[in-house]
Order: sequence, then C-alpha cells, then structure tokens
Amino acid sequence: MTDLLKRFSKVAKAVSSNNNPIQQLIYNAYNNHLSDINTDDLPEEIQPIYDAFTDRLSSAEPPGDIGNDEANHLANDILYMTDVLRYQR
Repeated sequence: MTDLLKRFSKVAKAVSSNNNPIQQLIYNAYNNHLSDINTDDLPEEIQPIYDAFTDRLSSAEPPGDIGNDEANHLANDILYMTDVLRYQR
C-alpha cells in the first residue's frame, strides 16, 4: 500500500498546483502514475471511483478532451482517493 500512497500523494500534489492547465495535470497524472494500478490493490471504498476515473480518461475522444469542470471533478477524486489511502495505513 505504501507504493500506492506515494503515487497518489505525488499526483495529489501535482494537481493541487497551479503550474499547468488542470486538464494537462489530470492526463499527466493518469498516464504517468495511475493508469497501471490494479483496481483490486486499492481499498474497496475507492475502487468504483478509481474505475470511473480511469474509464473516463481512457475513453475521452479525442484524447485530452475534458473540460475544466470535469477536470476539477477528477482532481477532487484524486484528492479523495489519496486521503483514503493515507488513512488506511
């Protein structure tokens, strides 16, 4: 679980920054850190959230085609999943 917490913590920090557009931060987080996580390795509480997150980012057409509101919602999902992992230790 420690590796998962490190991944999510790194991503949460990135999406909380204002250095890049939120859509770019979300896609970078997904592609570079979260896309290869096995849902079964996550706490049951966040498995449906993670599945919805990955489904949305892997099905966006064209890739990168999410709006600000959706990107903000996905960022909040990342922060929530990170909190759950942090308190599961």
